[in-house]
Amino acid sequence: MSRLSAVIPELRDPKVPPWPDWARTDRLAQEMLLRMLFSALVDADFLDTQAHFRGASGVFVSPRLGMAELLRRFEHKRMKRFGARPSSDVGEMRAQVYRDCVAAAGLPPGFFRLAAPTGAGKTIAVGGFALHHAARFEMRRVVVAVPFLSVTDQNAQVYRDFLDSGGTGRVVLEHHTAVNVEGGRGSRWRRLAAENWDAEFIITTTVQLFESLHARTPSRMRKLHRLARSVIVLDEVQAIPVHVLEPVLLVLRQLVDHFGVTVVLSSATQPEFWHLPVVDGVKPRPIISDTARLYATLKRVRYRWWTRPKPTLAEVAAEAATHPKALVVVNTTAHARVIAGEWSGREDAQVRHLSTRMCSRHRLDTIDKIRELLSGDGRVLVVSTQLIEAGVDLDFPAVYRAMAPAESLLQAAGRCNREGCLGHAGGLVVVFDPVETGSPPTYAIPVHETRKHFGPAKGQAELDDLDEFAAYSASVYSSLSPIDRGQAVVDARAEWDCRRVADLFRMIDDNTVPVVVDYTPTDDQKLRKRADRVLSAIRRGLTPRPDELRHLQPFLATIPRGRAQRDSRAVPLIGDLHVWTGHYDSTYGIDLDSEET
Repeated sequence: MSRLSAVIPELRDPKVPPWPDWARTDRLAQEMLLRMLFSALVDADFLDTQAHFRGASGVFVSPRLGMAELLRRFEHKRMKRFGARPSSDVGEMRAQVYRDCVAAAGLPPGFFRLAAPTGAGKTIAVGGFALHHAARFEMRRVVVAVPFLSVTDQNAQVYRDFLDSGGTGRVVLEHHTAVNVEGGRGSRWRRLAAENWDAEFIITTTVQLFESLHARTPSRMRKLHRLARSVIVLDEVQAIPVHVLEPVLLVLRQLVDHFGVTVVLSSATQPEFWHLPVVDGVKPRPIISDTARLYATLKRVRYRWWTRPKPTLAEVAAEAATHPKALVVVNTTAHARVIAGEWSGREDAQVRHLSTRMCSRHRLDTIDKIRELLSGDGRVLVVSTQLIEAGVDLDFPAVYRAMAPAESLLQAAGRCNREGCLGHAGGLVVVFDPVETGSPPTYAIPVHETRKHFGPAKGQAELDDLDEFAAYSASVYSSLSPIDRGQAVVDARAEWDCRRVADLFRMIDDNTVPVVVDYTPTDDQKLRKRADRVLSAIRRGLTPRPDELRHLQPFLATIPRGRAQRDSRAVPLIGDLHVWTGHYDSTYGIDLDSEET
C-alpha cells in the first residue's frame, strides 16, 4: 500500500464524498447511483488503458461542436427545406407542432409528452425540442431511442441531413447492432464513440438503452454516466413491452429526479400509465398546446369494422386486392404467408411480404422497394406483421388490420393516407376479425379492452377518440398485475442483485432465437462477406469480439425457440445463436413449412 500511495498520493488521505441526501434511505436510488459511479469508473479505466497502449499523452475525447452550434445547423436546414414550401392545412399544422415544441423547450427539465398523430412531423419537431432544450439548459447530449431498426435507420438519416450536411460522419452517432461502425468517413470516431456514447447526438434502440441500464458487465455499462444531463427522446413510446414497464418507468424517473435528465415521450398513441406506483406523483408536461384540435385537423382516414360475420383471410386478401394499392397487417407470420399466398401469381400487381422470418437487412431492402413502388402508378399489394406499424414511413390509400390492441390499430392507420392527399373522403382503414385464430399471448388483455371501448356497436367510440383511448389505456395497465408489469426486476434492484436484474430484464421475448440466414444484399456484397468471415471464425472455434458479432446482425431472423430445438436446419452456433441451413426464400425469408433436408 505504501508503494501504491507513493504513485497515487490521494490514497494517503482519501476524501470520500458523502452520499447525496436522496440516496441515504432509498435502496433503489443507491443502486442507481452505484450503477452511474461504476459506469464512470470503468469508462475511465477503458480510456486510460486505450491511451496507454496507443502511447498517447491523454485519453480520446470526441470533439465538441456544442449544442448551440447543433441548434444553429438544425434551424438553418429546417428553414432551407420548409421555408419556401407553399402553405397547406397539413403544412401549417406541422409548423404549429414545431412552434409548440420550441415554446415547450423553454420549460425546466423533467418529463414531457409529445402527442401528435402520424404525419404531424414528429421526427423533426422532437429533434427541435431536444436541441432547443439542451442549448437552453446547458445539457450535454441528445439521445433518441426508437423501438425498431427500420425506424432507427430512417430517423438517423433525417438527423444526419440536418446536423451533418457536410457528411463528416462525426456528428450523429447511430449505435445499435445493425450498424457497421467500420468503413466510410468518420469510421474511427463512430467505433470509439459507440463504446461509451461520447457523442452529442445519438440514435439508438430502446433495447440498447434499457438493457444497458439494467446490465451488469463493464462493456455494456460504461456508457450509462453519459446519460446524466441529457435529453432522452423515446420515440413510439407505446411500443415499450408491458412485461418491463415498471423497471423502465422507474429508471426513467430516477434519471429525471437525480441526474438532470429530460425525458420526452413521443407517440401518436400516448399510453396512460401515470397512475402506476413507480411514477406516482409524476405529471408529464404536454408539448402540444391544443392536442384535440391537432388530431381533428389531421384526421385523414375513415374506419370500417369487418367483424360480424368474421371474414376468412382469403376473403380479406381478395377484397384488399380490389384497391390499386393496399396494405394488410396481420398478427402472425403464418397469417402473413396465407395472405401473400392468396396474391401469389398475380401479374397485375407487385406483391411484397414483411415479417420477422426475414432478416433485418432483407426487411429494410423490402421497405425501400415498397416505398419506390408506391411512388409509381402500378398496383402494389403488401402484407406485413406488426413490425410495419411503428414509424415506418409508407403511405397507402387502404389499410386492412387484423384485430389487435387499440394502439396497434391506430399505428396501422398511420400508414394510411399519411400525406393527406386523398381529399375529403380520406383513406380507408378496415379492422377485421379473421376466422383463423392466432395472435401474441400479450394481446389477450388489451384486445379484450379494445373490444369493450371501440367498435361499430351503438355506444362504442371510434378509434381516434382521444378521451376514450386514454380510458382504454388506463384500463389495460390497471388490469395487469405488478408481476406482469415487471415488478420482479424492481425487487431485484432493491436487493442490489445485479446478476438477477440482468437475467430478468429482457426487452425482447425469450421465446424466439436468432438465426443467421443466407441473404445477400444486391447493393452491398461486402456486408455479406464480413458476416461470412465471422461465421467461419466461429466454426473454427474462435470467439469473436462484440464488434465482430455485429457484422452478423443484418442477417439475423428469428424463429420460435422450441422449433429451433427440434428442427435440424437450425444449427447451434454460439450461445443461443443459430445458423439456418434450410431454404431462405427471397420473398418470405425462412420457410419453416418446407420439408427438412
